[in-house]
Amino acid sequence: MPVFIHGTLIADNGLIPDGMVVAGGGRIEYAGPQRADLIPAGEPQFDAGGGYISPGFVDIHVHGGHGSDFMDATPSDVGQVFRYHAAHGTTALCPTTATAPLGEILAALDAIQQYRSGPQGSGRALGAHIEGPYLAMSKRGCHLPEHVHNPDPNEWKQILERGPIASMTLAPELDGARQLVEELHRRGANANAGHSEALYHEINRAVEWGVNHVTHLYCAMTDAMNNRWRGTPNPRAAGIVEAVYLDDRLSSELITDGKHLSREMLRLAFRNKGYEKLAVITDAMRGAGMPDGEYAFGPRHGMKAVVRNREARIPDGTALASSVYPMNEMVRVFRDLVECPLWQAVRMASLTPAQIVGADDDLGSLTPGKRADILFLDENVNVTATFLGGELMVS
Repeated sequence: MPVFIHGTLIADNGLIPDGMVVAGGGRIEYAGPQRADLIPAGEPQFDAGGGYISPGFVDIHVHGGHGSDFMDATPSDVGQVFRYHAAHGTTALCPTTATAPLGEILAALDAIQQYRSGPQGSGRALGAHIEGPYLAMSKRGCHLPEHVHNPDPNEWKQILERGPIASMTLAPELDGARQLVEELHRRGANANAGHSEALYHEINRAVEWGVNHVTHLYCAMTDAMNNRWRGTPNPRAAGIVEAVYLDDRLSSELITDGKHLSREMLRLAFRNKGYEKLAVITDAMRGAGMPDGEYAFGPRHGMKAVVRNREARIPDGTALASSVYPMNEMVRVFRDLVECPLWQAVRMASLTPAQIVGADDDLGSLTPGKRADILFLDENVNVTATFLGGELMVS
C-alpha cells in the first residue's frame, strides 16, 4: 500500500496543499489533505519533496518519439515510444497511425495490440487513433498524398475490426464520410473532424451524424478567412474553427508547444472552450527527444520532416510537421502563455482527454477507485517521478 506524501495535490478543480495519496492494489484509495492515521506502518512512502502530486498525463494524439513511430509496427519501436513519453509524464496514450497503405496501418494496429496484451509496463495503451487516410488533399499536411482518398468501406471495416479504436480523424465533407461516421459512433469510437475543408454547415451536419471532436484546432482546417468560398460567388462562410467555438457538442485539442499556435490563438481557444472541452496533445513524431536532423513522419518511407531548434517542418519549410515536445513541456508552455492556473493546464492533459475518449472512469484524476497513475512535478513542470499503478517507473 504505497503512500505519496509531502506535495501539493493537483485535483480536478484546484490544488490541495500538504496533500497525500494512498494506493492499494494499483488503485487510489485516498487523495486529500495529509492524515497521519492513513499512513500505514511499514508500507513504502514516496516523498514529493514539496512539489506537486499530479495525475498521470493522457495523450490522445501521439505518433512517436525518440526515433520510433507506431507505424514502424515492431515491439521494440512501440515500446520505445511508450518509454519516451512515460519519462515525461504520459501514463496512458492513444497510439496514433498515419496515412499509409492499408497493410501498414493494420500491421501497426497488430503491434499496438501485442503491447496491450502484455504487462504495459511503460504506460497504458488506450484505443488507437487513426489519422487518415480519409483526409482532404489540400489539408493533408505531412501525410503522404498518394494514400489520401475518400472513405472506402472495404478498407475501413478492416481497420475497425482490428481495433480497439478510440477515434478516427477524417474530413467529413468527403463522399462516403457519413457511413463511416455513423459506424464509428455505433461502435463507441470518436469520429474526429480534421485535415478538412468543411464549412460550418457541413460540420453542423456531421455533428448530427456523430462527429463529436475536432483534431488539433486551427491546424489543417478551415476558418472564415481560409476556406472554399474563395473564387465563388458565395459570401465568406464560417469553417471548423468557428464551429468548435459555437457548438457545445464539440470538444477539441491543442498542440501547445508555442510553435504551432501563438499566445493569442491559445488564449482565444481557452476563453471560448475552457479546460473542460480542450485537451492538450503532443502530436509528437519520431523526432521528439532526438537531435536536430531529418526524420520521417509516420512510416519510415513517409514524408521527411526537418527538425531544427525543436521545430519540425516539411523540407521546403512552408508547414509544420507534427511536434517534438513531450507532454510535460506542452503543459508548461500552455500555462505560461495563457497564464492559467497549473491545475487547469494539467486537467487539460489528464482528465479532459480521458473524458474525450471515454476512459475517465479509470484514468485522468486523483480520485479514489481510479488507477494510481501518479506524477511528481516541480514548479517548472519537470517530471521528477512517474508511477504506474502505484509503482515507480524507472526509465
